Amino acid sequence: MHKIFKKLKKINWFKKIFLWFVHTPPFSWIYKTWYSKIIKNKLKNFKLSNLYVSIEPYNLCNAQCVMCPYQKMIRPKVKMSMQLYRKIIDDCLENGIESVNLNFYNEPFLDNLIFERIEYAKSKEIKVSLFSNGSVLNKEIIDQILDSGIDEIDFSFDGFSKKTYEQIRVNLNFEKTRDNILGLIEERNKRGLNKPKITMIFVKSDKNIGEVNDFKNFWKDKADVVGFSQDDNRNQTLDLSKFKTKKSIAYPCRKPWSELIVMSDGRVPLCCVDCDGSIILGDLNNQTISDVWNNEKFRKIRQLHLSYQADQIPICRNCLHLYRLNARSWF
Repeated sequence: MHKIFKKLKKINWFKKIFLWFVHTPPFSWIYKTWYSKIIKNKLKNFKLSNLYVSIEPYNLCNAQCVMCPYQKMIRPKVKMSMQLYRKIIDDCLENGIESVNLNFYNEPFLDNLIFERIEYAKSKEIKVSLFSNGSVLNKEIIDQILDSGIDEIDFSFDGFSKKTYEQIRVNLNFEKTRDNILGLIEERNKRGLNKPKITMIFVKSDKNIGEVNDFKNFWKDKADVVGFSQDDNRNQTLDLSKFKTKKSIAYPCRKPWSELIVMSDGRVPLCCVDCDGSIILGDLNNQTISDVWNNEKFRKIRQLHLSYQADQIPICRNCLHLYRLNARSWF
């Protein structure tokens, strides 16, 4: 049943029917009852080792991408000390967490400590991945990437043509960035390495939707994976009236059980949408991951989600996913 649903939920007409169904009584009550059982079963054996930890080493980026709220971010630019970074990695190891991602709102290769950070995590046998825009790669950085042992790099590259790409990835150069990524792939293959795994990510929007197929055809034989995601409107004031009615239900988000984010100053925000840390769950400068997970504030937030009351949380109430994606994300 779950496999069939996973296939159907990718079809647009099914999504529309499904969203009407899950927000319309009495069908919504039937679905909530069934969905709650699925969520309860998934959380029954939850352990901290299930968390995917995202660490932001330095909240600095060289792009002004139109879909990203980085340009509106007001928190100070802070580079995480290696002392704090090692503490967090050691804490991950203590809790059996096997993977870290070195991102939040940043371009990782602008951090002059990035390879020291990668190598420390790899020395603890922790899998390391990151997202990059690819713009600052050069021969020296490519050599360091291939020597570091990093497991995966996801390059965000949202266009097939120069015009479209540079309209979206403002401040970046199409040809230079494309050639940087191709250079990394070529050098990796020349050395006979299977790491890092290279994924090309295309964020679909009204600006580039006509270039999806050309993008896929260009990169499919060059990168290891070509992936697509949807612009989630986090850089816009979202008109929820298009998606929410008086009958709309605030479905539980998976993020509080799947990802823990650490900002460059060591504080833990609620989720990936919370770029400035408007809701802080804890501080890993003086707490552990376990302390943060078990504190009253975080427990209350998780309970509000499980009881379909996440719309009481300001940042969740204004999130598109609450009324759409969350209704099917636990499958």
